[in-house]
Amino acid sequence: MNKITFNKSTLDNGLRILTNQIPYTNSVGIVFLVGCGSRDETDDLAGASHLIEHVLFKGTKNKKTPKLISSVVEDVGGSINAFTDKEVTGYWCKIPLENCNEGISLFVDMFLNSLFKIDDINKEKKVIYEEIRSSYDSPASHVNLIFENMLWPNHPMGRDIAGSINSVENISKNSLLSFFKKKYTSSNTVISVVGNINHNQIVDKISKILDKYGGPSENQIYTPAPKTNANFKLEVINKNTEQVHLNIGFAGIDYLNDKKYSLSLLSVILGETMGSRLFEEIRESRGLAYNIGSNVQYFTDTGSFIIDSAVEPKNVKETIKVVQNELEKVKANITEEELVKAKKYTIGKMYMRLEDTMSITNFLGFQEITSGKIQTIEEITKKINEVTTSSIKNVANSMFDKTKMIISCVGPIDKNLKNSINNYL
Repeated sequence: MNKITFNKSTLDNGLRILTNQIPYTNSVGIVFLVGCGSRDETDDLAGASHLIEHVLFKGTKNKKTPKLISSVVEDVGGSINAFTDKEVTGYWCKIPLENCNEGISLFVDMFLNSLFKIDDINKEKKVIYEEIRSSYDSPASHVNLIFENMLWPNHPMGRDIAGSINSVENISKNSLLSFFKKKYTSSNTVISVVGNINHNQIVDKISKILDKYGGPSENQIYTPAPKTNANFKLEVINKNTEQVHLNIGFAGIDYLNDKKYSLSLLSVILGETMGSRLFEEIRESRGLAYNIGSNVQYFTDTGSFIIDSAVEPKNVKETIKVVQNELEKVKANITEEELVKAKKYTIGKMYMRLEDTMSITNFLGFQEITSGKIQTIEEITKKINEVTTSSIKNVANSMFDKTKMIISCVGPIDKNLKNSINNYL
């Protein structure tokens, strides 16, 4: 398996540049990451990070339309997009090697010279309203929004990343620009470039065109994520759908916690493959669902563990009961065979994913922007291999406390079914 060696340079203005040279590839992955997301927003600015992400694609002093921006990458066969998360905003492209400099220059232009025209802001607000509405039209998205709001109540972590229609509507151009200038600073930005490139040449290119990208350094101070209440929580949205979409989960752990390796393997054993315990029991043995899975998220000081599925209304109660039984069983017993398989799956998936330039770009950039430290693939593999059945059981026993379980449901659930679920629990 190939190693991922990387180079890192920090400019005088605090901007961090990461590169990985892959001699055999014809593509280059580029990502500009900003340590800013929905978690940084006050209630009156909910959705500002996401709105900025949209507005930066509307036009710059040099490329005055969205088409002129996207054409830099798409006209040569590349891909370009962006995303906003709870703690990070990113702008990325995958572009042919010979057009690497144009890709870097494009993002620099967007960061330094975006127009922020009021007409463009208002147009993108309308687009975002539709994006928000579509989230609530999708039961799978809606049930997750409810879950996160229950997990982190009255806190930015529990809000929709896009904000609400009301909050986005009330964001003024001045407040948006103020937020942008406060967060989009050199010391709060990481640029990661991967492909058949030379580190010194990339650093030289970026340092020359981002010399005006500065701004005061701001320490990231988060309002601590709230602890999940000790009492059991159930929230139901009655909706006319064929299935009940179901999230069952718990508060997780942060990404600097070494227990995350045990938790990630626990998730694989429980619900990330067709051979997992939940898939075998829920689908194969009982035929309760077409699909069921588990996933984990890690953030600065918190995280989540979620089991998600969609079932017929008459099967909701039984599904919850079976999931609860499987959680109790995994707290008591993990076999060595399961552990070995989970390790091989996790390590194999990681190595296969990192064959792509864009994946390596994100692998390096995300670690740097979130923790300021990059673990090599060898170090991560070592941590995974150090996990024992006992460490997984310890994590399962500390996390899977029924009194701290959260369940969100979206679908045709009447009062009687809701009461029935509550009575069982």
